[in-house]
Amino acid sequence: MGIRPVRLKTSERPGNVEETPEHSLPKYVNEIKAGLEAVLETSKLSLWLMVDRLDEIFPRRSEVEKTALRALLRAMRYFASASIRVKVFLRDDMLEQVVATDAGFTALTHVTVRQADTLRWAQDQILAMVVKRFVANDTLATHLEINRDKMDASASYRTQCFDKIFPPTVFRGSRQSRTIRWIWNRCADGRGVVTPRDVLDLLIRAVQRQQDICAAEPEGSSDWVIGAAAIVYGFEELSKRKRQTYLQAEFPHLWKEIEKFSGGKTDYDATKLESLLGAEWKGIVANLVAIGFLSKGAKGGEDVFAIPFLYRPGMNVTQGKA
Repeated sequence: MGIRPVRLKTSERPGNVEETPEHSLPKYVNEIKAGLEAVLETSKLSLWLMVDRLDEIFPRRSEVEKTALRALLRAMRYFASASIRVKVFLRDDMLEQVVATDAGFTALTHVTVRQADTLRWAQDQILAMVVKRFVANDTLATHLEINRDKMDASASYRTQCFDKIFPPTVFRGSRQSRTIRWIWNRCADGRGVVTPRDVLDLLIRAVQRQQDICAAEPEGSSDWVIGAAAIVYGFEELSKRKRQTYLQAEFPHLWKEIEKFSGGKTDYDATKLESLLGAEWKGIVANLVAIGFLSKGAKGGEDVFAIPFLYRPGMNVTQGKA
């Protein structure tokens, strides 16, 4: 198929070139939408446009990201129709940044009217994912005598399967949390969000460490497929990776402030944060809470902040008040 040339006509004034109406510019959003709807109606089709991974396009927590996302959400309003559906996947902190401005966001309800519940992984869902990943190996499933049909149907049986793979606790002691809870707590960011990606990263490194342990002592034995030492190693490696690939890589404009916490303590009050970060500490802390580097709580009527477990080994911080 050839390319049809644009037909131009010249007016009576020399040098003044004008496009014919069918090629006139600019094309406005409402015209694009009307033309698209006409095509869809004639074809008896509907269009679903899915927009995801927006956190990988612009510098996070930046004015560029805020401006781009506000424009995207406004554009969604123009395309809302029976034949066109635009679905945008946004992190909670990104949506908060878009609307938390002095200008606000007019008619936000027109955007969020079809908003789905926030996608979060519960602890039992993480456990099910982990168990299914491990017993996908036929040799391991046979060795542990796993009934896959029963595992798919019973949450309690999935817990039993998990306990065949991992020790009951990572550290000894009557007050220690169960292993799945230990993993869950250490993969949670400051907003309490646990992602499957982080859990899998921890366990991939734990598996590698367990293989090294077994290779170093081929005649040895273990009660568990993945031991406590390997789990701890996996967590520490995950934390170091999060420092490099998340904090440093995705927030270079915040890294100068984040790095000030390196080698320090885990818990801070307002006075200590102002001393550490300077006069603009409130805005900086708001960003650090939004990205999950700090958690925010209250004690004695005052705001308190803490670095979650997820970042502690990577930032080389020790438990305690600054």
